[in-house]
Amino acid sequence: MSRFSTLGALSLVLLLAGCGGGGGGNNSVATNLTGSPVQGIAQGPTNMGTDMTAIILETGEFYNITSAGGLALLVDQGTLSSLSYAYSGTATEYTVATNATQTNGIISGQFIPQSAITGTTVYNVYNVNLTQYTTFSATYLATDMTPASLAALAGSYVAPYYFGGPSVTMTISSGGSITGTNGSCTISGTATPRASGINVFNVSLTLGGTGCVPSGVGSASGVAALITPSSGGNRLYVATLNSAASAGFFWIGDRQ
Repeated sequence: MSRFSTLGALSLVLLLAGCGGGGGGNNSVATNLTGSPVQGIAQGPTNMGTDMTAIILETGEFYNITSAGGLALLVDQGTLSSLSYAYSGTATEYTVATNATQTNGIISGQFIPQSAITGTTVYNVYNVNLTQYTTFSATYLATDMTPASLAALAGSYVAPYYFGGPSVTMTISSGGSITGTNGSCTISGTATPRASGINVFNVSLTLGGTGCVPSGVGSASGVAALITPSSGGNRLYVATLNSAASAGFFWIGDRQ
């Protein structure tokens, strides 16, 4: 996945016209949201032919999950600040298969609250004189306005951790208890609804035993969201980081 360019090539016009009405978005600005106006869950394509799922919290913290074929590839995590209909922030990028990181990333773009969001992420490539960028154009999901419900989340989810990687299973009870396996590794934890009014859960996980993929995660916390893709079914998006933010567990599971 080479995504290299010089900074001089990074002139991008972010077109919001025509993005606000399709794909199940909600064109009206919600009145029951608290915190950052850019918060919500949005999905759409990137310039690399992959899919972007943005989970943006009321605090401005975000997890942008890049995926292909329902499998997570990259995760950008950081905090946004917004002014009118523009936002910006810093980010760290995690490669899902290896937990390799790139720091000092910059993300910026424009949004219409609860309608459309476009943006660009830029990174120095491993401290050499090249830049790496991804652009995306996404639509907010109408379902992100439904308060998080453990009853709706409860169930079993299965999928590889990455293409060719170990199979991960995760079961969530109606009380929010999480159990599962990651290859020969065990997963335990909890899920609790966030109080922000959007359909996002706080998640705490512990990966125990041997053979955990990726290695070095241990205990991690972050978010999860249950999303219905355009292809149907339900997918659980999980994005968590350990306390040092040096490694994370990032996974998309298909509901059984």
